[in-house]
Amino acid sequence: MAKKAARKARKAAPKKAAEPLARLRQNMRDLQRDAERVLSRTRKQASSLISRDQQRALDRLLREAKRLRGDLEKRAQQVQKDVEARTQKWVSGIEDQLAKRLEPVLRRLDLATRKDIRSLNRRIGELEKRVKTPAPTHAVVHEREVAPLLE
Repeated sequence: MAKKAARKARKAAPKKAAEPLARLRQNMRDLQRDAERVLSRTRKQASSLISRDQQRALDRLLREAKRLRGDLEKRAQQVQKDVEARTQKWVSGIEDQLAKRLEPVLRRLDLATRKDIRSLNRRIGELEKRVKTPAPTHAVVHEREVAPLLE
């Protein structure tokens, strides 16, 4: 029961952490789309009003705007990576704290551990081997020989 609660907590944490990332991605897409619209509208208006010299200046300005756009995209990607890394650290920290706090509770419940189960499986295997080996026909089974098998 406690393990299920721990699994639910682990599954819920990434979903909550993913929401800010999804919003960040959507905001970045909206920002890029809006910037492209403004750039397109500005280009159309400017091209109808300017001469050749002004056209050259506009071309330089557009190249600079494109470079700026690329820089912004790189920064946005870096921020996204940083947010994802921080989120992962945060989730790991929560999982560690949860494990530390659940361990004493599970010990108090006195449940069998994996180590206990492996030990019992090993003993059962040894006992099965002893039972399967044929006993000498002239030997008589005494209580002393059977007692270790029943322990």
